[in-house]
Amino acid sequence: MSTLLRRATVAAATVLTGALLAACSAGLQGAAPAATSGDLSDVTLTFGFQTADYPELLKASGKFEDLPYTLETPVISGPAQQIAALNSRATDVGLVGENTAAFEADNADEDWSATEPRVYTIAGVSAPQAPNPSPSLFVRKSAGITSLAGLRGKKVAYNFGGNIYAGYVKVLADAGLTVNDIEPVQLPDNQAAAAAFVAGKVDAVVSGYAQVKQAVDAGDAVRLATNVDLGVEGGAGFITRADVLKDPAKVEAIRDFFSRFSSLYRDWYPNNEAAVTGVYQSVLKQSPELAKINFDNGAVTRFYKIGDPAFVARQQAVADAAFAAGGVKHKRDVSVVFNPIIDPQTVPAS
Repeated sequence: MSTLLRRATVAAATVLTGALLAACSAGLQGAAPAATSGDLSDVTLTFGFQTADYPELLKASGKFEDLPYTLETPVISGPAQQIAALNSRATDVGLVGENTAAFEADNADEDWSATEPRVYTIAGVSAPQAPNPSPSLFVRKSAGITSLAGLRGKKVAYNFGGNIYAGYVKVLADAGLTVNDIEPVQLPDNQAAAAAFVAGKVDAVVSGYAQVKQAVDAGDAVRLATNVDLGVEGGAGFITRADVLKDPAKVEAIRDFFSRFSSLYRDWYPNNEAAVTGVYQSVLKQSPELAKINFDNGAVTRFYKIGDPAFVARQQAVADAAFAAGGVKHKRDVSVVFNPIIDPQTVPAS
């Protein structure tokens, strides 16, 4: 009997942000929990996504049928709300940015390299060959901004916690600016920040082309820098907690899930344009043109190895830039939050 793929919408207002996980013993980095009996029938894996297309794509791919565990996929908009859901134990895994756990480490009261991370990044995807890379910096022509330094004194929109925030702080650091040199406009999620930009309420935004297409196509805005220019991976990151990684059954379910999810991106997504764009149009109410843009980006999206030293070094550089720009409280070693426990499943040996 196939396991029901349950979808739920979790309102951010109901997530308790204060129920943080108590610190446990150290030594999780890359560690594998004890083996399970193989019976996952009593396991429920709650995986938070930011938009409703993801659960539908999982279903449409056919790769998540007959799961040996129960999968719940609440839709929780924005990385900040995803962090809150994870910390309150409403979810086991959340979709954010690859930099999110690093920012959490830099903002934590205690130094996680000396205690234990409360949040780990265990997987991530990027699209280095995407025709419309994200996050990118877009500026309105009327603002007269022709360089990163030209952001001084301007209104810049962003949302906190994920790749958009990484792009935002890296823009400031590369320009030699801090948050005090601009008018920062923090909004709940990428969609809200992009909407403010398109409406002309801010001078610049860190977002993606699909979100600000209307202003760019009308000739009112231009892209000034891409994620590649800024040294930000882009794509997405996936976070979890220490107690989840210490639960052998949960880890086995996570490994199974990401093995299927990685295959979805490698094998199914690029070869099923009609099905994918159909989901974007029906679920997200996107136009055929916009659905095609998002498909083209997704078709070159792949998982990367969390244990890659070069990847971790880039994350450290972004975290250090965030500190230089006044975007996080501390400058710390963030390598401890990147746990390669499921690298074999996300990037299997060829």
